[in-house]
Amino acid sequence: MSTTLSRGERALRARRHQKESGIVLILALILLVVISTVAVLAVRNSISGEQVSNNLRVSAVATQAAETALRYCENQVLSRVSTLVINTMPLNSTQTVPNLWASRTNWTTGVANTVTAAISNSSNAAGRTVTTLPGCMIEKYPLVTLQGGPARESYLITARGYSQDYSTNSSGQVKSGSEVWLQSILRQ
Repeated sequence: MSTTLSRGERALRARRHQKESGIVLILALILLVVISTVAVLAVRNSISGEQVSNNLRVSAVATQAAETALRYCENQVLSRVSTLVINTMPLNSTQTVPNLWASRTNWTTGVANTVTAAISNSSNAAGRTVTTLPGCMIEKYPLVTLQGGPARESYLITARGYSQDYSTNSSGQVKSGSEVWLQSILRQ
């Protein structure tokens, strides 16, 4: 059986077919834009997560280096290696706390006030070369007991640790990496 369509019916079917093709194209373009946006956001989120985890790792490495230097100097005090102690303050001093650690110039390499030999190995456990070795400073800190008795032998120990990618600019400000300072007061 052959069905013959009139001219009007054929035109109506052709028009309906053209409308459907245009809608499919528009929907496909909208879906493509949505999928692209989701992909860009996913990549941006993963990059941000990677940066956060790298910053945490760098900070942890610097903290571990500072802790190592701090423990080294504490052991030097406990073993009574007195040649490392600097800034011995008398009890009648107007200075209330030791302050040599606060000036960056006292931490420069070659100054007798710092102990950079705490870790003399220039590479870490992973075999990476460490550019800036951690260091520590020991300052005598006379503390008076609560009952007003004589001062006990006390020391303020300050340590600095750095990450592998630590670097500074010409004015001494941190350019990259991480720097961690730790302090402890040790009484004997």
